[in-house]
Amino acid sequence: MSSDTLSPTETSVSVSKRNIAIAELVIFSLIHIIQLSVRYMQEWKYWHHNKRQSIPRCLFYSWFSMIGLLSQIRIASSAMIISTSNPTESMLIAESSLQSVGLSPLMFEVSLVLLRSGQAGEHGPGNSKYPKSLRIMMHGFRFPVVFAIVLGVVGSIIKMPALGKAGSILLIVVFAFVCGLISWLLVKFRTTLPLAGYRAVLLTSCALPFLLVRVMYFVLLEFGPPKFNPVYGNVAILASMGLLMEIIVVSWLMAARAVAEPISGFMGMKRITSIDEEQPGN
Repeated sequence: MSSDTLSPTETSVSVSKRNIAIAELVIFSLIHIIQLSVRYMQEWKYWHHNKRQSIPRCLFYSWFSMIGLLSQIRIASSAMIISTSNPTESMLIAESSLQSVGLSPLMFEVSLVLLRSGQAGEHGPGNSKYPKSLRIMMHGFRFPVVFAIVLGVVGSIIKMPALGKAGSILLIVVFAFVCGLISWLLVKFRTTLPLAGYRAVLLTSCALPFLLVRVMYFVLLEFGPPKFNPVYGNVAILASMGLLMEIIVVSWLMAARAVAEPISGFMGMKRITSIDEEQPGN
Protein backbone atom coordinates (compact mmCIF):
# COMPACT_ATOMS: atom_id res chain seq x y z
CA MET A 1 0.00 0.00 0.00
CA SER A 2 1.39 3.42 -0.99
CA SER A 3 1.87 6.24 1.45
CA ASP A 4 -0.88 8.21 -0.28
CA THR A 5 -3.54 5.59 0.35
CA LEU A 6 -3.05 4.53 3.92
CA SER A 7 -5.81 2.54 5.53
CA PRO A 8 -7.83 4.00 8.41
CA THR A 9 -6.26 1.48 10.78
CA GLU A 10 -2.80 2.98 10.44
CA THR A 11 -1.81 5.60 12.98
CA SER A 12 0.87 7.51 11.10
CA VAL A 13 0.31 10.38 8.70
CA SER A 14 2.02 10.09 5.33
CA VAL A 15 4.78 12.47 4.26
CA SER A 16 2.65 13.60 1.34
CA LYS A 17 -0.22 14.47 3.67
CA ARG A 18 2.13 16.46 5.91
CA ASN A 19 3.43 18.36 2.87
CA ILE A 20 -0.13 19.20 1.86
CA ALA A 21 -0.81 20.37 5.42
CA ILE A 22 2.25 22.65 5.29
CA ALA A 23 1.12 24.09 1.96
CA GLU A 24 -2.38 24.57 3.38
CA LEU A 25 -0.99 26.36 6.42
CA VAL A 26 1.09 28.75 4.31
CA ILE A 27 -1.59 29.44 1.69
CA PHE A 28 -4.43 30.10 4.12
CA SER A 29 -2.19 32.21 6.35
CA LEU A 30 -1.55 34.44 3.32
CA ILE A 31 -5.26 34.44 2.44
CA HIS A 32 -6.12 35.43 6.00
CA ILE A 33 -3.66 38.33 5.96
CA ILE A 34 -4.88 39.58 2.58
CA GLN A 35 -8.57 39.27 3.36
CA LEU A 36 -8.11 40.91 6.76
CA SER A 37 -6.46 43.96 5.21
CA VAL A 38 -8.91 44.28 2.32
CA ARG A 39 -12.00 43.57 4.42
CA TYR A 40 -10.98 46.16 7.01
CA MET A 41 -10.75 48.84 4.31
CA GLN A 42 -14.09 47.76 2.87
CA GLU A 43 -15.76 47.81 6.28
CA TRP A 44 -14.36 51.26 7.06
CA LYS A 45 -15.25 52.74 3.69
CA TYR A 46 -18.79 51.34 3.26
CA TRP A 47 -19.96 50.33 6.78
CA HIS A 48 -23.33 48.70 6.08
CA HIS A 49 -24.10 48.10 9.78
CA ASN A 50 -26.47 49.98 12.07
CA LYS A 51 -23.98 50.10 14.95
CA ARG A 52 -21.66 53.03 15.45
CA GLN A 53 -18.59 52.80 13.25
CA SER A 54 -15.27 52.31 15.05
CA ILE A 55 -11.86 50.80 14.41
CA PRO A 56 -12.39 47.88 16.85
CA ARG A 57 -15.69 46.99 15.18
CA CYS A 58 -14.12 47.13 11.72
CA LEU A 59 -11.34 44.84 12.92
CA PHE A 60 -13.85 42.48 14.54
CA TYR A 61 -15.98 42.15 11.40
CA SER A 62 -12.85 41.73 9.30
CA TRP A 63 -11.24 39.09 11.50
CA PHE A 64 -14.45 37.06 11.79
CA SER A 65 -15.48 37.35 8.16
CA MET A 66 -16.44 34.09 6.50
CA ILE A 67 -13.20 33.82 4.54
CA GLY A 68 -11.35 34.70 7.71
CA LEU A 69 -13.11 31.90 9.59
CA LEU A 70 -12.38 29.45 6.78
CA SER A 71 -8.71 30.43 6.91
CA GLN A 72 -8.62 29.95 10.67
CA ILE A 73 -10.27 26.53 10.35
CA ARG A 74 -7.78 25.46 7.70
CA ILE A 75 -4.82 26.78 9.70
CA ALA A 76 -6.03 24.85 12.76
CA SER A 77 -6.60 21.59 10.87
CA SER A 78 -3.23 21.73 9.10
CA ALA A 79 -1.45 22.61 12.34
CA MET A 80 -2.86 19.45 13.95
CA ILE A 81 -1.46 17.32 11.14
CA ILE A 82 1.95 19.00 11.25
CA SER A 83 2.23 18.83 15.04
CA THR A 84 2.62 15.05 15.18
CA SER A 85 3.27 12.13 12.88
CA ASN A 86 1.22 9.79 15.10
CA PRO A 87 -2.05 11.59 15.85
CA THR A 88 -4.52 10.26 18.39
CA GLU A 89 -8.00 9.11 17.40
CA SER A 90 -9.53 12.31 18.80
CA MET A 91 -7.18 14.43 16.67
CA LEU A 92 -8.12 12.45 13.56
CA ILE A 93 -11.82 12.94 14.28
CA ALA A 94 -11.27 16.66 14.86
CA GLU A 95 -9.26 17.08 11.64
CA SER A 96 -11.87 15.20 9.62
CA SER A 97 -14.65 17.30 11.14
CA LEU A 98 -12.83 20.53 10.34
CA GLN A 99 -12.50 19.42 6.72
CA SER A 100 -16.29 19.10 6.59
CA VAL A 101 -17.16 22.20 8.61
CA GLY A 102 -14.96 24.35 6.36
CA LEU A 103 -17.59 24.18 3.61
CA SER A 104 -20.11 26.29 5.54
CA PRO A 105 -18.07 29.55 5.47
CA LEU A 106 -17.87 29.31 1.68
CA MET A 107 -21.65 29.02 1.37
CA PHE A 108 -22.09 31.84 3.88
CA GLU A 109 -19.73 34.06 1.90
CA VAL A 110 -21.79 33.43 -1.25
CA SER A 111 -24.81 34.72 0.66
CA LEU A 112 -22.97 37.82 1.88
CA VAL A 113 -21.50 38.66 -1.52
CA LEU A 114 -24.95 38.42 -3.10
CA LEU A 115 -26.31 40.78 -0.46
CA ARG A 116 -23.43 43.20 -1.06
CA SER A 117 -24.10 43.13 -4.81
CA GLY A 118 -27.44 44.78 -4.11
CA GLN A 119 -25.67 47.56 -2.20
CA ALA A 120 -22.88 48.15 -4.74
CA GLY A 121 -21.88 51.80 -4.83
CA GLU A 122 -23.87 52.59 -1.69
CA HIS A 123 -22.64 53.61 1.75
CA GLY A 124 -24.17 52.90 5.12
CA PRO A 125 -26.91 50.42 6.14
CA GLY A 126 -29.81 49.60 3.82
CA ASN A 127 -29.94 51.04 0.28
CA SER A 128 -30.24 47.59 -1.31
CA LYS A 129 -31.64 47.18 -4.81
CA TYR A 130 -33.14 43.84 -3.79
CA PRO A 131 -36.64 43.57 -2.30
CA LYS A 132 -36.94 42.45 1.31
CA SER A 133 -38.29 39.01 0.39
CA LEU A 134 -35.23 38.33 -1.77
CA ARG A 135 -32.85 39.51 0.95
CA ILE A 136 -34.55 37.12 3.37
CA MET A 137 -33.93 34.24 0.97
CA MET A 138 -30.26 35.25 0.65
CA HIS A 139 -29.95 35.18 4.42
CA GLY A 140 -32.14 32.13 4.85
CA PHE A 141 -30.24 29.48 2.90
CA ARG A 142 -27.36 29.69 5.37
CA PHE A 143 -29.35 27.84 8.05
CA PRO A 144 -29.99 24.61 6.12
CA VAL A 145 -26.30 24.67 5.12
CA VAL A 146 -25.26 24.60 8.78
CA PHE A 147 -27.89 21.96 9.54
CA ALA A 148 -26.73 19.77 6.64
CA ILE A 149 -23.06 19.93 7.63
CA VAL A 150 -23.85 19.27 11.29
CA LEU A 151 -25.88 16.21 10.28
CA GLY A 152 -23.02 14.96 8.12
CA VAL A 153 -20.34 15.47 10.77
CA VAL A 154 -22.41 14.05 13.65
CA GLY A 155 -23.52 11.09 11.54
CA SER A 156 -19.91 10.32 10.70
CA ILE A 157 -18.72 10.61 14.31
CA ILE A 158 -21.46 8.48 15.88
CA LYS A 159 -21.56 6.16 12.86
CA MET A 160 -25.19 6.76 11.88
CA PRO A 161 -25.30 6.73 8.06
CA ALA A 162 -28.92 7.94 8.01
CA LEU A 163 -27.92 11.31 9.48
CA GLY A 164 -25.07 11.68 7.01
CA LYS A 165 -27.31 10.82 4.06
CA ALA A 166 -29.91 13.36 5.19
CA GLY A 167 -27.23 16.03 5.53
CA SER A 168 -25.77 15.29 2.12
CA ILE A 169 -29.16 15.39 0.40
CA LEU A 170 -30.03 18.65 2.14
CA LEU A 171 -26.70 20.21 1.15
CA ILE A 172 -27.16 19.23 -2.50
CA VAL A 173 -30.68 20.70 -2.47
CA VAL A 174 -29.41 23.97 -0.98
CA PHE A 175 -26.61 24.18 -3.53
CA ALA A 176 -29.12 23.65 -6.35
CA PHE A 177 -31.25 26.43 -4.85
CA VAL A 178 -28.23 28.77 -4.77
CA CYS A 179 -27.44 28.01 -8.42
CA GLY A 180 -31.03 28.75 -9.38
CA LEU A 181 -31.05 31.93 -7.32
CA ILE A 182 -27.88 33.29 -8.91
CA SER A 183 -29.12 32.39 -12.40
CA TRP A 184 -32.38 34.23 -11.69
CA LEU A 185 -30.50 37.29 -10.40
CA LEU A 186 -28.40 37.43 -13.57
CA VAL A 187 -31.56 37.50 -15.70
CA LYS A 188 -34.07 39.39 -13.54
CA PHE A 189 -31.79 42.14 -12.19
CA ARG A 190 -29.67 42.73 -15.26
CA THR A 191 -31.02 46.27 -15.68
CA THR A 192 -31.84 46.90 -12.00
CA LEU A 193 -28.46 46.39 -10.41
CA PRO A 194 -25.61 48.86 -10.91
CA LEU A 195 -22.88 47.57 -13.19
CA ALA A 196 -20.59 46.78 -10.22
CA GLY A 197 -23.35 44.78 -8.50
CA TYR A 198 -24.17 42.80 -11.63
CA ARG A 199 -20.50 42.02 -12.19
CA ALA A 200 -20.25 40.84 -8.57
CA VAL A 201 -23.11 38.38 -9.15
CA LEU A 202 -21.46 37.25 -12.39
CA LEU A 203 -18.15 36.62 -10.64
CA THR A 204 -19.97 34.72 -7.90
CA SER A 205 -21.53 32.49 -10.56
CA CYS A 206 -18.01 31.68 -11.81
CA ALA A 207 -17.26 30.12 -8.41
CA LEU A 208 -20.21 27.71 -8.59
CA PRO A 209 -18.57 24.92 -10.68
CA PHE A 210 -15.64 24.77 -8.26
CA LEU A 211 -17.99 24.97 -5.27
CA LEU A 212 -19.91 22.02 -6.75
CA VAL A 213 -16.72 19.92 -6.72
CA ARG A 214 -16.17 20.93 -3.09
CA VAL A 215 -19.75 19.94 -2.21
CA MET A 216 -19.30 16.56 -3.91
CA TYR A 217 -16.04 16.07 -1.97
CA PHE A 218 -18.02 16.63 1.24
CA VAL A 219 -20.50 13.94 0.18
CA LEU A 220 -17.75 11.51 -0.84
CA LEU A 221 -15.86 12.25 2.36
CA GLU A 222 -18.86 11.00 4.28
CA PHE A 223 -19.90 8.06 2.09
CA GLY A 224 -17.15 7.40 -0.43
CA PRO A 225 -14.42 4.76 -0.33
CA PRO A 226 -11.40 5.12 2.01
CA LYS A 227 -9.39 7.01 -0.63
CA PHE A 228 -11.57 10.07 0.11
CA ASN A 229 -10.64 10.06 3.79
CA PRO A 230 -9.05 13.48 4.49
CA VAL A 231 -6.36 12.01 6.76
CA TYR A 232 -5.50 8.59 5.33
CA GLY A 233 -6.95 8.89 1.84
CA ASN A 234 -5.38 9.73 -1.49
CA VAL A 235 -3.46 13.00 -1.18
CA ALA A 236 -4.10 13.95 -4.81
CA ILE A 237 -7.86 13.85 -4.18
CA LEU A 238 -7.51 15.95 -1.05
CA ALA A 239 -5.36 18.51 -2.85
CA SER A 240 -7.54 18.75 -5.98
CA MET A 241 -11.10 18.38 -4.68
CA GLY A 242 -10.48 20.01 -1.32
CA LEU A 243 -7.61 22.48 -1.06
CA LEU A 244 -7.49 23.63 -4.69
CA MET A 245 -11.27 24.04 -5.00
CA GLU A 246 -11.43 26.11 -1.82
CA ILE A 247 -8.63 28.40 -2.99
CA ILE A 248 -10.33 28.96 -6.35
CA VAL A 249 -13.74 29.63 -4.76
CA VAL A 250 -12.20 32.02 -2.25
CA SER A 251 -10.44 33.86 -5.09
CA TRP A 252 -13.68 34.31 -7.05
CA LEU A 253 -15.62 35.45 -4.00
CA MET A 254 -12.94 37.92 -2.93
CA ALA A 255 -12.88 39.29 -6.49
CA ALA A 256 -16.69 39.60 -6.48
CA ARG A 257 -16.71 41.55 -3.22
CA ALA A 258 -13.83 43.72 -4.44
CA VAL A 259 -15.93 44.65 -7.48
CA ALA A 260 -19.02 45.37 -5.37
CA GLU A 261 -16.99 47.30 -2.79
CA PRO A 262 -13.89 48.64 -4.58
CA ILE A 263 -11.01 50.03 -2.55
CA SER A 264 -9.24 53.02 -4.11
CA GLY A 265 -6.60 53.29 -1.38
CA PHE A 266 -6.29 54.82 2.05
CA MET A 267 -6.59 58.34 0.69
CA GLY A 268 -9.80 57.46 -1.10
CA MET A 269 -11.54 56.22 2.05
CA LYS A 270 -13.85 58.39 4.08
CA ARG A 271 -15.66 57.86 7.32
CA ILE A 272 -19.32 56.96 6.91
CA THR A 273 -21.83 58.41 9.31
CA SER A 274 -23.88 55.62 10.82
CA ILE A 275 -27.54 55.79 11.83
CA ASP A 276 -26.59 55.93 15.50
CA GLU A 277 -24.44 59.00 14.89
CA GLU A 278 -27.19 60.78 12.96
CA GLN A 279 -29.60 60.54 15.90
CA PRO A 280 -29.33 63.34 18.47
CA GLY A 281 -28.44 62.54 22.04
CA ASN A 282 -26.04 59.67 21.18
